[in-house]
Amino acid sequence: MRKSLIALSTILAVPLTSQAQTISNEEILLKLQQLEKKVQELERENRELKKLLQKRSVVPLRKKTEKVKVGGRVLFRFSQTQDIDENGGKSIFGDPGNGFTARKVRLNVKGKLNDDIGYGIQIRADRRSQVELWDAYVKYSFNSIPLSIKMGQFKTPVSMSYLKSGTKLWLPERPVAVNKIAPVWREIGVAATYRLFKGVKLTAGLFNGEGWSSDKNYNRDKKYLYTLALDATPVNNDNLTWRFRIGGELGTDDSSKMIYTKYKAASVKRHLIDVETALQFKPYNLSLEAGYLYDNPTDAKDENGKEVSLGNAKGYYAQVNYGLPFFPKVHLVGRYSWVDPNDDVDDKYDVDYTTFGFYYLINGWQAAVRSSYTWANERHGKEIDNNLFVTEFQLLF
Repeated sequence: MRKSLIALSTILAVPLTSQAQTISNEEILLKLQQLEKKVQELERENRELKKLLQKRSVVPLRKKTEKVKVGGRVLFRFSQTQDIDENGGKSIFGDPGNGFTARKVRLNVKGKLNDDIGYGIQIRADRRSQVELWDAYVKYSFNSIPLSIKMGQFKTPVSMSYLKSGTKLWLPERPVAVNKIAPVWREIGVAATYRLFKGVKLTAGLFNGEGWSSDKNYNRDKKYLYTLALDATPVNNDNLTWRFRIGGELGTDDSSKMIYTKYKAASVKRHLIDVETALQFKPYNLSLEAGYLYDNPTDAKDENGKEVSLGNAKGYYAQVNYGLPFFPKVHLVGRYSWVDPNDDVDDKYDVDYTTFGFYYLINGWQAAVRSSYTWANERHGKEIDNNLFVTEFQLLF
């Protein structure tokens, strides 16, 4: 448009004797400015009319998804242990025997329709298992209030340790206390997160309580699982970061991954409290994490609907991470974790694990190596020589 105006001004500026006497250069410039202003007004009105047409259209115009990201993860693991047959043919981490395994094979797609609406889809084929749907959710964020709604299948929003991405774990597995007591699985439902103020958010969820397995993707017993968690970071500066999370779970849980299935309970009503915290001393490249979990399960029933007697479940963990000052890509890590999933009985599930190891960030977490050795102690029953050595390579793409 501006080029056309310049061309027009050039034509009009050609010295014509008759016109030069009646129209000055200043008058020509003024008329051009008025014409340009009128064109801008018309363009603005055109944009407003298009917006109005989209709002009033019976069939809304479809907008293409923005910011689509396709990624994935491959985790290749080597493990070595003794007396593996005494532990059901698997290591304490659940790997099927000694040697090499494709521990995690994941493919995910994430995207945003706009600044308010996003989604995520993830499939997995870990340990050569069948391909499974792992995540499938949509997320809506409100503009007027600091509230977001997440709907679909995703991580149960309780434990801080479980919600931490597996790609950034210090050690090959999460603490045994978390793995045995916290709901470390996916659920189908809805969760709302409200930011109370800076650094503090509250998350409430309502789920089927059936877990994520493909044959239980609906609420068969018409009972629900409720979660509530407060996540806060009171301190976050150049020297120190302190974060804590208090989570709870109530209602009926019917997941096949519950530790209570070891005691023949197929369904329980949970009363779980999970308190976890993390400290990061940035100048010293030192981080600490710890947590305590307690559950009082009631109304436990087996697959036939008969009552099952269960005691309380409790456990805790503490772990440390230190980055070497002369080689910051290498971090030394250690952890102690203790668990008693049923305090009514003393059995082989009462364990404590002591783990030492390191991780090496070749290219950040995108390409990393983890290695650890775990001393596994069964506090009751037959002692099993199942200490475990693990080394793994992670690649994100």
